[in-house]
Amino acid sequence: MENIGLKISEVIQPNAVDLTLKNVHNKDEAIQYLAGLLDDAGLLVSKSEYIQSVYDRESLGPTYMEHFIAIPHGKSPAVREAGIAFGRSTEGFFYETALGGGIARLVFLLAIPDRMSADAYMGVLARLARLLVHEEFREALMSASCYQDVVMAITNSEDLLES
Repeated sequence: MENIGLKISEVIQPNAVDLTLKNVHNKDEAIQYLAGLLDDAGLLVSKSEYIQSVYDRESLGPTYMEHFIAIPHGKSPAVREAGIAFGRSTEGFFYETALGGGIARLVFLLAIPDRMSADAYMGVLARLARLLVHEEFREALMSASCYQDVVMAITNSEDLLES
């Protein structure tokens, strides 16, 4: 699983997808909550150590993108296996960054094991970013009603990247 061709659809966790984010009102709550889902899925050795790696990464530069998207991520020995948690907030919440931030509605939290190469890590981020620039993909995520819809949107869009 440490290869550069790692697909988002292969690492997004069924138990780590929340399409309501009811009790999430800011960036910190989003990171805590989604990290908890990854932890519950058995992907983390230490939730607190992993969350610290996410904040360490946040200090290097914002992970908020345009189009109501945030992609916080951390690479850490506290991660057992690569995984992605996804949360959607219909209303959105303010995702604060050192450069200001913005309203986030789609949040992907990436957990990357320390043993994964930097190229593979950046490849996963780049792949996700390439998917998210497409309005059709974002719309499919906003209208998804279950995990399968999310994975289908990702798979269909990944197939377009490959062709």
